[in-house]
Amino acid sequence: MPSDFDLLRPLDTEPRSPSTVDIALAISTARRKRAVRGAGYAGAAALTVAAVAGGMMISSPRATIPLPPAASATAATAANAPTSCVIERMPVPNAAPSALIFGSDPTGKFFVGRSSPKGGGSQAIIWHDGVAREVALPGDTEEQLTDVNTSGTAVGWSYVAENTPMPFVYRNGKVDQLPGTQGASAYAINDKGEVAGDDGVHPLLWATSSSYPTRLPVPEGTQSATAVDIDEDGTVIGTLDNKVPYVWLPDGTHHALPMPDLGGKQLEGRLFHIRQGWVNGVVNEGGAGSAASGAKKAQGAVQAARWNLRTGKVTLVDRIDKGAFGVNALGWQTGIGPEGGAKLLADDRVISLPGLAPARGDQLADIAYTLSDDGRTAAGQSDDANDEIQPVIWHCK
Repeated sequence: MPSDFDLLRPLDTEPRSPSTVDIALAISTARRKRAVRGAGYAGAAALTVAAVAGGMMISSPRATIPLPPAASATAATAANAPTSCVIERMPVPNAAPSALIFGSDPTGKFFVGRSSPKGGGSQAIIWHDGVAREVALPGDTEEQLTDVNTSGTAVGWSYVAENTPMPFVYRNGKVDQLPGTQGASAYAINDKGEVAGDDGVHPLLWATSSSYPTRLPVPEGTQSATAVDIDEDGTVIGTLDNKVPYVWLPDGTHHALPMPDLGGKQLEGRLFHIRQGWVNGVVNEGGAGSAASGAKKAQGAVQAARWNLRTGKVTLVDRIDKGAFGVNALGWQTGIGPEGGAKLLADDRVISLPGLAPARGDQLADIAYTLSDDGRTAAGQSDDANDEIQPVIWHCK
């Protein structure tokens, strides 16, 4: 199955020095999906589903929670958009040579990610008030904290066996395994404590960190599905068969998201993040081959896209080229600019995010994975002068 690496690789066109972008995260994601195919559930009997109208409907749908009014991209918000940003390198415990920030809470107070210790492997990290703390997830080969909410509760995954990731939650200094699976990854958590993830084949939702997961419904014939993010109202987004952008709503309904019109071309898409009804991702012309076989290859240019779930509208984001990363409650986004480099797109304003060192032609030297709701704090990674990945925060004004 193609990973996010396949989507990002076209950006890195003949850099003058090798990119040190932590694509290991995307590669490990693809590896986890292969490794856990067919993994069972410890509580399968509790996950009752019923076939409805050619798809699947959860037997006990979640209560409907109305979406709040959209924070629209208007001239008023544009007037408040930042004009410049400065970069801050964040500390890394135990002098690990490299690290990155991959997730943050919406206020930009808590940050999570991983380091690469000198002895090899990876180590989960949480940052708060400028202090970095290692989080001891079980296992010692590969681990990652992927998201954190405003109370500082974080989720992620770790390999506890050679080819099996397990989902974990970190809260009040304590690590607990999310129950109900024999292999899965947790990717996102909202302020209510709902957690979204998948086992490489099925999208999953944990209503609480102590409850067994619900297997989210998918249309008949779906071979694999991801659940990559969750909004505050419980809306979950993901991708079916690596090509169909999909949403699961709090009232139990679910559907594919519309595609933009590109001259009648057959398009595919993948979703990354959701915030207050704004969703980002990428689309491209459909490829040949089977997603299940791993032979599927993207065709044509990969373009960033943004969906508004309140209106159903999808637009191409040509100010960001191919990669789309953070999105906030205003619909502002972070990504890679057409000419390379990390960018913040606030309405129609594009703000360049500086790096720790000159990029030297490497378009992936600086990546902003997260963006706070006020648009003043972004976080991610930047290559230092020694081409080592470092965790960074951008402060914008």
